[in-house]
Amino acid sequence: MYYPIIRGRQYDLLALRELQTRGILSESIIPIIEPIKLSSTLMSTVKVFEENNRNLIIVSNPRVGSFTGELALPSVFQQYKELMINDSVIIGHHLNKDSDNQIKQLQIEFDVKLEELAIIHSERKLVPLYREIFNGSKARLNVIPSDNSFRRQLSGQELAGLDDKFNKLPRNVDYLELENEFYSEEHLFFKDEGYVGFSDFSVVGEEYNESGFAPYAVAIHIVYPNLENALEIMHFVSNSNSDTSDPAGKFSEALEKLIEWYQLFKSDERMDTFAMKCFVQHYEEGTYPGLPTLKKLSIMHHLELIGRLLD
Repeated sequence: MYYPIIRGRQYDLLALRELQTRGILSESIIPIIEPIKLSSTLMSTVKVFEENNRNLIIVSNPRVGSFTGELALPSVFQQYKELMINDSVIIGHHLNKDSDNQIKQLQIEFDVKLEELAIIHSERKLVPLYREIFNGSKARLNVIPSDNSFRRQLSGQELAGLDDKFNKLPRNVDYLELENEFYSEEHLFFKDEGYVGFSDFSVVGEEYNESGFAPYAVAIHIVYPNLENALEIMHFVSNSNSDTSDPAGKFSEALEKLIEWYQLFKSDERMDTFAMKCFVQHYEEGTYPGLPTLKKLSIMHHLELIGRLLD
């Protein structure tokens, strides 16, 4: 199974919602949503998963965004409670030093059993606290750093290894010097290494920024399988990068490079994803979808491709 961590930004959620609406999100993928706020897009995304009888994990104590502060408002908390008490929703929890009290509160508020929770680990020193809380029981899923020591400490549990696979460079223009690089091979070996699944932050990366900005360069990040079926990633970058003007022109420059490269994959059905068809259509029609949609399409391609490889 693949458990991509998706921050609750609008277009990241729209990527999930559209994949599910179109019926092209593999059942081998269970997204982990870390909300940044209780938005209408989050609510509608969960609704689509519910309507299609598909599971997703929602983190109850996100580490980014304003979500935790919003829950202090009674009206917001009521909406949140309605969202979480849902047969499609698996409640996730970042393990921390206060988790004993926080998990007890989750059990009371949402009538959830310990064995139904998905626990996200980040500190090895907190593993004894996990054992104390669960007292011989198993969480439904433990997402842990892909680390042998961590895995040994939680032997016998349901484990998914988490890595940040996306190489986030300071500026888009920096990818001009790194057109192609290795991305991941977790989908090939996670079972051999004792995991039930694997997790990452898709083609966005773990780093979280509250607000966007106008980039000097436009970059399109596309994952693809190499001859060994491991994943590599291509970075297609615009050329006219001296200022922030004309993002549509910059997109066109990057897209032309992508389409030229994509001709190599005409015979590979795995790469014939809905998102790649959208890129081709934008190229043929000379349209510019906007930078947020560009990121949405990159996420959609990545998730659909991983699903095809797993299936």
